[in-house]
This record gives sequence, C-alpha cells and structure tokens, in this order.
Amino acid sequence: MLKSSQSKFKSRPFLVMIIAAIISLVPLISQAECSSEEVGYVATFDVKPDSEAAFEAAITKLADKVMQVESGVIMYAPYKGAGSKYYMLERYKDTAARQSHATSDEVRALFGPLMATLAAPADIQPISAICS
Repeated sequence: MLKSSQSKFKSRPFLVMIIAAIISLVPLISQAECSSEEVGYVATFDVKPDSEAAFEAAITKLADKVMQVESGVIMYAPYKGAGSKYYMLERYKDTAARQSHATSDEVRALFGPLMATLAAPADIQPISAICS
C-alpha cells in the first residue's frame, strides 16, 4: 500500500506545475487590452427551429472569412446560448474597421444563408471594454 501511495505522489509535482502554468495564463487570456479607439458589439440571433445546423455552418463560415480578410477585426467569435439563441462577440480596432466590416462585399455575400435561418432580425448592441 505504501508503494502505490508513493508512486501517486511522484507525479503530483508535474500536475501542480501544469495547473500553475494554466492559472498564470488566465489573466492574459481574459483581460481586455484597452484602446480608446476600439469598439465592440454583441449580436444576438434567434434561430428558427430545426435550423441550428444550417445556422452554425453559416456563422462558422462567416467568422472564418471575417478573420481571414478583415485586418481591423480583433475578435469575431460565435457562441451558442440556451435553446435556439446564438451570439457573436465582435471587437474591432476602431470605428472605421467596423464600418468596413459592415460594407465588405466578400463578407456580405455570406450573410444570405445566415439570414435564412433566423426567426427574427439580429439584435446588435454596442459594448465597451472595462479596463484597469
């Protein structure tokens, strides 16, 4: 019994080291780097019943394209909420980058399949980062 207990604790320092490394990265991941020029938005989508798979395919394709072609986008990340609610968290380096996003032909072409899955128009609200 003593041997198995000892072997259990031999791997413990490694585990503690990994957990400490992860914890040390959390502030870097979660803290917003603030800029007075930066703008953010949260878009809320109410998806039609039985259209979730089509919506997820369209929103993923859109997010990938936005991050690929729009240099002023800091974050464009889709999230699933409860039921048929979905969200897009958007961060842009400035207002011009947001306006460019709204008028980009390459991106606008991807909105058709997305809009066909919605039960109601998207609700887009501006947000601001809280900085320390």
